[in-house]
Amino acid sequence: MKHLMTTTALALAALTAAPAIAGPAEDTLVWVTNREANVPLVWWENLIDVAAMQHHYFDTLVYRDPETFEYLPLLAESWERVDDLTLEFKLRDGVTFHDGSSFDADDVVVSYSHLIDPATAVMNAGLVKWMAAVEKVDDMTVRISTEKPFPAAFEFLASTRMGIMPSEVWENPPRTAAGEPDYAAMPVIGTGPYRMVSFVPGGDMILERNEAYFEGPKGKPAIKTLHMKTILDAETAVAELMVGSVDWVTGLTQDTVDSLRGLPGITVLDGPDMRVSYLTLDATGRSGDTPIADVRVRKAIAHAIDKQAIAENLVGPAANVLNAGCYPTQVGCTQDVEGYAYDPEKSKALLQEAGFGDGINITIDAFRDRYLLEAIIGNLREVGIDADISMLQWAGLRSKMNDGKMEMAQTGWASSGLNDISGIASVLLKMTPDDYCQNPKVKELLDTADTTIDPELRAATYKQALEVVAEEVCWIPLYSHSKPYAYTEELDFFATADGFPLFFLSSWK
Repeated sequence: MKHLMTTTALALAALTAAPAIAGPAEDTLVWVTNREANVPLVWWENLIDVAAMQHHYFDTLVYRDPETFEYLPLLAESWERVDDLTLEFKLRDGVTFHDGSSFDADDVVVSYSHLIDPATAVMNAGLVKWMAAVEKVDDMTVRISTEKPFPAAFEFLASTRMGIMPSEVWENPPRTAAGEPDYAAMPVIGTGPYRMVSFVPGGDMILERNEAYFEGPKGKPAIKTLHMKTILDAETAVAELMVGSVDWVTGLTQDTVDSLRGLPGITVLDGPDMRVSYLTLDATGRSGDTPIADVRVRKAIAHAIDKQAIAENLVGPAANVLNAGCYPTQVGCTQDVEGYAYDPEKSKALLQEAGFGDGINITIDAFRDRYLLEAIIGNLREVGIDADISMLQWAGLRSKMNDGKMEMAQTGWASSGLNDISGIASVLLKMTPDDYCQNPKVKELLDTADTTIDPELRAATYKQALEVVAEEVCWIPLYSHSKPYAYTEELDFFATADGFPLFFLSSWK
């Protein structure tokens, strides 16, 4: 109640300080980010808000329907797999960029060739460098080739990092004082349903509807103007929502969102979240003489955790309890593996069998979600496992993992929004320094699945890899998360599991 009273007081202050300019009367959707973006291009600014907006001012060759997960033609009209290493795309005719120039094959080739060029120095380069080459067949046909078979190509092609700009923009970028290309300073010109009007580094971004947008799977947007407003303080954002100065807020704690439920004029939505939380355990003893190197102890830990109760009571209404470390909708994901049901007595018996009937002491590292880890530690304590929490910054945790000094950690992964299991398992379980399974069989299976075009065989191979991980208990998948949103009741909004708000699908009621 104290929090709600504070929020109400802030709302009254905001009411006297700022007029309500959001909403259907102005046909302007004002949405809040609590992150400061310095560049409006996700290739050089790895923020979810910028990634989401790229879906608005850029288009990709294919579009993943957020409800059916079907891949639909967007800037490509059709496609065919020429062979296991080559995809050919026929491009949509009559599409124009926001500057009035016509879209053709040169724009695709030049955009993607720059993205895979090391000199362009894009962030998260693995999301684009699955392409080996992009070539022009004719003015409205391109071919994309890979070094190995890449069955996840369409998921990657539909991702926010595969936006296309005019070839002239890439070929004539602004220059630094030293005369080097400054790609991050390029003008934002796309073919998308919205065009950029203004952007202030660290501040606001304004987009306006592209009135010339083509008929396609994204549809023509109903809302005229999108205004991304940067508000770093959550209570201020909530206050502005309550008085109508903003329309849409996320990034709030569950307690804050719960305080808004039932308030007039505000809708609270518990949306899905692709972020998967899991425990990673030192199965090979890299950190030293640790009881966790004994698989019976790892199984005891798994059986000690009441994932269902934690998910229902703490994570949020849209959480999913997981047996495997992947999001349920991801292509290749299955939860049909050993899940280690909550069974404290079995946990105690396993500790006794391993020679630790008097209990053990361990340290669990983490960089976020301490409240969830405390619930896990409470479960562990009940079976005789005393655990200390070591909270680190993400960089510190990553360094400790890479150096082999971590006994056990609670962490998570959002797959960069990719609805394909390769976005998580193939990133985290291929014997990289931060992989604490270090299992050659798992890597072999993942390498095979990552290059298997046949979807049924691919899924079966991923399942084998997940079964080995479950047997070794080097990962304990916990749950996917729940992402709360609060917004004006006048807005019709659809939440996606990747966390990208697609406002071109929104409308006023």
